[in-house]
Amino acid sequence: MRKLILKVAKKLRLRFSELHTWLLSNSFERIGEGVRIDFPIRIEQPGSISIGNGCVLYSRSWFNPVAAWSGQQYNGKIVLGDRVLVGYGCQISSASSVVIEDDVTVAAGVVIVDHIHDHRYINTAIFTAPLSEPKPVRIGKRAFLGVYCFIGPGVQIGEQAVIAANAVVTKDVPAYCTAVGNPARLTRFHDPAVTNVQPTAAEV
Repeated sequence: MRKLILKVAKKLRLRFSELHTWLLSNSFERIGEGVRIDFPIRIEQPGSISIGNGCVLYSRSWFNPVAAWSGQQYNGKIVLGDRVLVGYGCQISSASSVVIEDDVTVAAGVVIVDHIHDHRYINTAIFTAPLSEPKPVRIGKRAFLGVYCFIGPGVQIGEQAVIAANAVVTKDVPAYCTAVGNPARLTRFHDPAVTNVQPTAAEV
């Protein structure tokens, strides 16, 4: 009986996600086919968000294209390519531009920002301080962002790059590289022209 109830609950959850996605769909700048947006989720300024085909946005995430802060006007944009997966509890905040290209996986708890609260205003609480100068962020095709990593302002991550869990990335990561640590450092380069083959059993 429990298995049956769980099976029904899963179907109902997926149906509710479909309804939730439909209710939101007319709000976005663009939304592709086959998108799923789970509930609950926090979406600010949906007219400044573009979502490609086949994307999945899991619950408890926050998408925040900034329109205004501390008396300053912004025109933040968030662009998701096709088949982007955004895990549970992520934050994507843009006062300029955050672009996530096709087939990127954003694991749970990842933070991607193109600005920070400027701590140099010493007589102001940091959270209410003006924002730093926004610097566009781009995540290249098929990249993987591990759980709870941080992608900071101006960072450009190349295609097929891997960002390890909990990494703090403040500098660019080239394509086909792996970055780990705080601050993130490059540890590996995967040359697709040489090693684009399936691993053997011994290598797995």
